[in-house]
Amino acid sequence: MSNLKSLIDRIVEFGTDEKLVSANKELEIQKLLVAIYSEYLQLETEFDNTDYEEPIRLDYDGIRSVVTSHFPDFSWYHSVWESHEINRKADITSEDSIDDLTDIIKDLIEVQWRLENNSEKDGLYQFAFLMKNHSEQHLVNLLKYLKDRNG
Repeated sequence: MSNLKSLIDRIVEFGTDEKLVSANKELEIQKLLVAIYSEYLQLETEFDNTDYEEPIRLDYDGIRSVVTSHFPDFSWYHSVWESHEINRKADITSEDSIDDLTDIIKDLIEVQWRLENNSEKDGLYQFAFLMKNHSEQHLVNLLKYLKDRNG
């Protein structure tokens, strides 16, 4: 759990700390995303039935602004809708790498808040839920974008 918490804390900094220092931000975020994805794939969770207050409201535009300042070269890219199906007329969609990372960070801020204010059980459950239903696709798309961008 402590490794997951430290990964979350560092990834969140890429969307909240305008003065973040890193020798190579792109490589570091790529490694962090791979590590957090590995943690997710190994995680077993259990629902916490406790009735907690709602998490903080997050400022998407503010997070996006910080992400953009750290990754000014990130841009739009193409992906194929339902890539697992062979289709001669595949639907190509446009995706936004800045939005991918912003959404991942936004979800992780909520998890971070739940871990600190609710319980470990609630935070881990929400992490698994958000990854499965939202962040995982952003994470996989962003990793593919970074791989394609860097050859």
